[in-house]
Amino acid sequence: MTENHKVDICANCGKGEESTGSLKACTACKLVKYCDRECQIAHRPQHKKECRKRAAELHDELLFKQPPLEHGDCPICFLRMPSLETGRRYQACCGKMICSGCMHAPVYDNQGNEVDNQKCPFCRTPTCRTNEEMIQRIKKRMDAGDAIAIG
Repeated sequence: MTENHKVDICANCGKGEESTGSLKACTACKLVKYCDRECQIAHRPQHKKECRKRAAELHDELLFKQPPLEHGDCPICFLRMPSLETGRRYQACCGKMICSGCMHAPVYDNQGNEVDNQKCPFCRTPTCRTNEEMIQRIKKRMDAGDAIAIG
């Protein structure tokens, strides 16, 4: 038997899928499988304690699961994006959402002197000088299928 070929058997009678058709998993714990309802009822006394423990674990996993990240991490500093809109900005040149800390970083050089030419901190494209230029960049991002530019 290869590692990829997994054989499921009934927890009560030991018959495999080949002889019984498809096996049904325990609805509470999803750990064991049964041929039919009769096998599940017959095996219940032995399975009850472990089933309750696993069902509680599944409930805790679901309850304490981290919510999905709305914008993920900043592509420059890899820190989690701030939850407030004012803490991040969309870059129309490259289509990246960048945190405010990284947005202000390229304004100053390593000695703290202000830099004259402002560029995108991710792709280093010069910032837009006019609204028309910004609209053209956003249209390019929309044509590329960027959901944030479309919204």
